[in-house]
Amino acid sequence: MSRSDGRCRWGVLGAGRIARDFVAQIPASRHGVLAAVASSDLARARALAGVSAGAVAYGDYASLLADPDVDAVYIAALHPRHAGLIADCARAGKHILCEKPLTVTGEEAAVAVAAAAAAGVVLVEAMMYRFQPQTERIRSVLAEGLIGTPVHVDVSCAFTTPFRPADRLFDPAAGGGAILDVGCYAMSFARMVAGWTSGDDAVEPAGLTAGGHLAGPGVDDWAVASLVFPGGLTASVRTGTRVADDMQACIYGTEGHLRIPDPWRPGDDGSEPRLLLTRVGDAGPRVLTCASAPLFGAEIDALWAAREHGEAAAMSPRDSVATMRSLDRWRQEVGSK
Repeated sequence: MSRSDGRCRWGVLGAGRIARDFVAQIPASRHGVLAAVASSDLARARALAGVSAGAVAYGDYASLLADPDVDAVYIAALHPRHAGLIADCARAGKHILCEKPLTVTGEEAAVAVAAAAAAGVVLVEAMMYRFQPQTERIRSVLAEGLIGTPVHVDVSCAFTTPFRPADRLFDPAAGGGAILDVGCYAMSFARMVAGWTSGDDAVEPAGLTAGGHLAGPGVDDWAVASLVFPGGLTASVRTGTRVADDMQACIYGTEGHLRIPDPWRPGDDGSEPRLLLTRVGDAGPRVLTCASAPLFGAEIDALWAAREHGEAAAMSPRDSVATMRSLDRWRQEVGSK
């Protein structure tokens, strides 16, 4: 699809908090404009569509997908619905930016990716940190050999919230559990580094052992995993919804290490993103500053640019499938459903 003004008309499926955050940042993108919002609650859809002149509201998803003025769709629904909605978007010929995790299982992810490819539409998982200048700077540090050969990754994505059985985070029917909600970030990061070092963005752990805790039947509230990748790179990944862990990452190499204090939302608080590089023999870390880009705006522009190649440069559909397959193994080890 191509517009004479070069802009992408976005439809949004869902009108919850994450959908509102996405819509608020569409103006921060280079190419996006809000065209439509759909929700089973038409009043909420109208309220969200009302922030942009000319945007329309629908009380069901099918009507939005039938709208010829929508070029691309942002899926903001709960992740158990992602696989079906990706298929629906693909059949409608809409490019797709789907909130993380891409699906609930690796099998679903593979089917979803195949559906998008068969329809000739772009499918991008909204793993926002992957589209940030900071992540590209991390890659360049490793490529320049500034820490030598990477040998280990330690990464955490966790937060603490009260246990409420009705909350989606603790509801198995809603795809609850820390591993799916934020552990996908930690696994994605470890796999990203392994992919850079191996030259294979679909690389998966050759070995994975894990432990954790279940908050209720089949729903993990904290979990850890030890990974070994082909070629010998190891990783420790941690996640939780009821554990006060730091949100940070560190990549260790044969000649130093690189610490990333804010791997997931760099610059979102208005500060300048920074990396801490420590080489063997240094008295202390060197601060490497990075640029930042609007979190959702960068995703929007990445999807629109991906039309030229069929996939986003920062993260391919193969990469997303491999992360989901790895999450399957992590969840199975911990006992999540």
